[in-house]
Amino acid sequence: MLTAKTRKVGNSVAISIPSQLSVEPGTEYVVYKSKRGGITLAPKIPNPFASEEEFVKDDQKFWQDLGEEEMKNV
Repeated sequence: MLTAKTRKVGNSVAISIPSQLSVEPGTEYVVYKSKRGGITLAPKIPNPFASEEEFVKDDQKFWQDLGEEEMKNV
């Protein structure tokens, strides 16, 4: 299990993402916080309604599993 520790940076709190996760610098994320304090980062995607391309939601199982895990902790 990878762990990370928060630290104060100016008026914000920052957390480093371990290099083993191969996250590219400058990647933008949407942040969600659960009722129990869990934090989830999801890569920000472009607005699917802004283009003519068909939107394909390919990560449904991930979000379903995440939701089920969160419900276990309620």
